[in-house]
Amino acid sequence: MTIETPPKVLRPFCRLPTHFGKSVCARAVRQVRDQLILNAKQVCLSIGILGFASASTAQTVNPDASEAAARAALAVLSIAATPNETLSSFSFLRASGDTNSLRSTQLRGGISPLENGLYLEGLVAYQVYNPVVFFPDIAPGVDVDVTWASVAATFGIGWEFPLGNDWHFRPVGHLSLGHVSADASIIDFPIFPARSGPTGPIDGDLNALGVGASVGVYREARYGPWQAEYRFRQTFLEFHPIDEPQAGDAEANSNQTTIFSRYRYPLKDVELFNLSTQLVLDAGLVFYRGDAAEVLDTDWLATAGVGVEFDTSRIGIPAVKAGRIMLNGVVAEDFDGFSIGFGLRF
Repeated sequence: MTIETPPKVLRPFCRLPTHFGKSVCARAVRQVRDQLILNAKQVCLSIGILGFASASTAQTVNPDASEAAARAALAVLSIAATPNETLSSFSFLRASGDTNSLRSTQLRGGISPLENGLYLEGLVAYQVYNPVVFFPDIAPGVDVDVTWASVAATFGIGWEFPLGNDWHFRPVGHLSLGHVSADASIIDFPIFPARSGPTGPIDGDLNALGVGASVGVYREARYGPWQAEYRFRQTFLEFHPIDEPQAGDAEANSNQTTIFSRYRYPLKDVELFNLSTQLVLDAGLVFYRGDAAEVLDTDWLATAGVGVEFDTSRIGIPAVKAGRIMLNGVVAEDFDGFSIGFGLRF
C-alpha cells in the first residue's frame, strides 16, 4: 500500500476531530491491524510522519512520501531551533490542548563582548511535541499518537547599530544543528519499532543543518519609576537533512515574527535574600508562517507573565546586574499552558 504525497507540500497529517470516540477507533484498529502489519514498511514511509527506508528497501517506497516525511521532521525541528524572544533566557514551557501537547526547555542568551557593536548569541533547546492526528487515506477515523522529540543548538553573530532615541538595529546571521526523532502508534499498536533491524525501516531519527538570519530592533526607556524595553524581531531559518539519501530534496523553514515588551517597577519595601527587588511584567506575541506553522497547527502564540527581579550587584558576579524569575501564561489557537523562566540582565 503506497500513499502518494504531492512534492513540496507539507501536509503529512490532519487534525483529529474532538468528537471522535475511542470505541470507533478501536473497531477501526481491529479492521486494519492485519493490513498494517503486512504493509508496515510502506505505511511507515507513506503516512508522512518520519520513517525513512534503508537502502535495501528504498526501491519499494514512494519517493514523494519519504520526502514529505522529511519535511515534516525538519519543520518540527525548526520550531525548537529558532530563538523565541518571548521566553526567558532559561525557560520551561508546557502547553496542551484536546489533541496536542508541547513541552520545551530553552537556554538562550546574547552578549556584546567588546562593547563596540559586535553581538553574539546562542541557543540550546530540547522540545517534545505530541499531537494526535489521523490519516484518512490509510485507515479512516483511526487516531494516531505521534511524538516528535527535537534537540537543537543555534549560534548567531551580528552587529548592533544605534538609531537614536534609545533605539537599536541588530542584524544577525544564524547557524543551527539539530536532531529530531519520532515515535507513533495507532491506539496502543506501534507503527515505528523501538529498534529496527538492518533491513527494516528506521525509527525516524534525522539530523539537520539550518542557516538563516534575523533582523531586530529594540529600545530601553524609562518612564518615571518604570523601566521599559521593547523588542521586534523577524527570523528566517531554512533546514536541510544531513546524510539522509531517502529524504530527497526535502527542506523546511522557520519564519517567525516576535513582538515583546517588559516593564520593571522598584519594590522599595521588598527584599529577596537581602537584595533590592523590582516587579516585572511582560507580554509577547509570536507569529508563525511557513512550514513551522503547518506542523504546529497554529499561526500565533501569546505569552503574558509576572515575576520579580533582584539586584545582584552586591553579590559580585562579573557583568551581571540582576537576576529574574518569571511565571508566564501561554495561549495559542489549539492549546494553552504556562512557562517558568529564569533570566540574567547584563
